[in-house]
Amino acid sequence: MNSNNFIAADYASPTAVGRNLVPGLLSAPIHHPDQGRRGELYPKTDARFWRQRLLSRSFHFLPGGEPENHFAAQIEYAGTGGFFPLGPSEAAAAAGAVKIYQALVERGWDFVCRRFPRELTVRLSWCANPVLRTYATIHTLVAPPAMIRPPAAADERRVLILESDAGIRRALEWCVDQQAGLCSVTCESEKSFDKAFDSHQPALVLLNQNMAARIGWQSPGQMGPLRNGVPALAYDCSADVGGFFSSRVAGTRGCLFMGVEPQHLLEPIPIQAGQMSFSADEILARVRALYKILLQPSSGRDISALATLTPRERHVLALVSEGRMDKEIAAALVISVWTVHDHIKSIFARLRVHTRTEAAVRYLAE
Repeated sequence: MNSNNFIAADYASPTAVGRNLVPGLLSAPIHHPDQGRRGELYPKTDARFWRQRLLSRSFHFLPGGEPENHFAAQIEYAGTGGFFPLGPSEAAAAAGAVKIYQALVERGWDFVCRRFPRELTVRLSWCANPVLRTYATIHTLVAPPAMIRPPAAADERRVLILESDAGIRRALEWCVDQQAGLCSVTCESEKSFDKAFDSHQPALVLLNQNMAARIGWQSPGQMGPLRNGVPALAYDCSADVGGFFSSRVAGTRGCLFMGVEPQHLLEPIPIQAGQMSFSADEILARVRALYKILLQPSSGRDISALATLTPRERHVLALVSEGRMDKEIAAALVISVWTVHDHIKSIFARLRVHTRTEAAVRYLAE
């Protein structure tokens, strides 16, 4: 789904960007000499099934301790799926995928989401018209980060994070704490929000958009004042790439998505020494200025590379941008899943991208 009103800009050269199901962030699949249709004969409780489906990833989310290059897999069960980082060892990664799948069968998704890290895309909605959004990949943290954050300095501004999922909440805490001048405080439910707000007196509220209405905040898809002039910024968090980038808002003047690294999640917010308060209008003005600066250098580059794709690769990329899984793409084009993998690998090489999200953004920017 192309639109001349959709423009994408990459910021800080993110090496990975995330995606209820992941057809998301697929890097080059790992091929083995015996890989092919025989792999379909292995049950999902056999490490060989997953070994043939491991994806080579280049993404480093520091609190999780993952190395620069590691393996991951897309795991589905009961109509839902997720993308799971599995570590640097191929054999251990395949065994880990078996463990996750067995846990899904025996304990269900709620247990797995608490027990195992997932890779997700966080999308922040800054402005509604034109639509200005940033996005970043995070790995949910099943335990608090190993590093201990020093006490907040007197001149740091508190960011109150309202998120019910503990893994996402811990990851967002780490992201906020990496930005100079900001420190995170958290709240896990709307019932305790008023108490947390009064206690912490935050300069900014970062909240899951599904919880916004429950605390009385009605926003037309952009940053705005919550109470006492304190600005609030809503985000959504998902494994579904296609839903992020193919959605449109009627009547808007255009859409622009900008990728950021997790440690720069709130970078568009201006932090100035001695400035102890700021308004939603001020932040929005800075955000619009930042997008305007980044717009021209990125758009031409993103679009031109698409001309190098073959007709079949463009068809595959169109389906990727709709959030289709590899097996759905294979069925639609009447080809094997492994052929889909090869096409995606070629698309990544031609567009010089590392993830399905980046590839979808390039396509939708045309």
